[in-house]
Amino acid sequence: MAKLRVKDIAYRHTQDIDLTRVAQSKEWDKLANVCVLKATNALKNPGVYTGPQSDHVSDVFLAMQITQRTIRRVLEPGMDDPTSVDALALARLQLEGLYTLCLFTQEPGWIDVYVQDYWRKRYVLYLLAREEMKDLPRSQNSNTEALDAIEGLRQVFAITHAQQLTVEHEELGTPLPVGVTPDPIPSFPTPGRAIARIPPGDKRRMLERLYPEYVHLCSFAHGLPMANLYKNLFNDRSPHRALMTVGDVQKKFEQEVLGLCYIVSNLSIAQATAEIIPFYPDDVELRAAATQSWNEMSETNLIGKAMWNIRTKALLGVIG
Repeated sequence: MAKLRVKDIAYRHTQDIDLTRVAQSKEWDKLANVCVLKATNALKNPGVYTGPQSDHVSDVFLAMQITQRTIRRVLEPGMDDPTSVDALALARLQLEGLYTLCLFTQEPGWIDVYVQDYWRKRYVLYLLAREEMKDLPRSQNSNTEALDAIEGLRQVFAITHAQQLTVEHEELGTPLPVGVTPDPIPSFPTPGRAIARIPPGDKRRMLERLYPEYVHLCSFAHGLPMANLYKNLFNDRSPHRALMTVGDVQKKFEQEVLGLCYIVSNLSIAQATAEIIPFYPDDVELRAAATQSWNEMSETNLIGKAMWNIRTKALLGVIG
């Protein structure tokens, strides 16, 4: 992926958010839950996806809903407990869910790449365990059970025998049988690589604008200095805490941990819901759920307002 520079992705705001509007986390939770409900209901209807593909798309929505609940629980201890900082790593998952769904709505074939990539990773773990345990007497039964499960998934996900043999060739150096052509299973792209798979347009522009937020949240998943600093700052036993007033610590927690987690999580769910509207244009309840969420998202934070103006209002059919 080409480097995304600030000058290329910055959205220049001409109108501010409504600073008198106070975001209520419980209300946002309700809006997110309605979005997931209406999205998964819509996906039960005939559309561009096959039945199994619809199930996989629904699974992503449901996973995002569960992660939102987890974020809320991790944040509950508040600013005096450094474990709250780990909620930012969970918020990263929500953006990853949105990037995944943007690929799914760009081309349904990405869903097949998604599940086949999962199968490949699971098969590699099986091969690794088999190699490491092959001299242990108890390995035969456990390996047989694991292989049966993998074989079942291979058939469900339409993995060909040539693809399976190719994985064995790549991982173990096993020669391919005569007449078998290598057929590698492609990797499902991470957010940075996903952007390049989206054609130029407002969807790509939106994902490019969100990418710096994703990189920031990766700091908390990778244990980079930012994550360590925050954990010291929000630890009431840390000497770092004495460098700031209680009021400053509280403000920083509310803006950079609590607020950011809720904004990213709810924006991801609301936008994912908006992304499937073109596939179900007559679903009034789906459109209403997305619209209600975006009435909040577009007026309470600048990231949401940027996304709204770059892409979402066009998806929802809003003029002006």
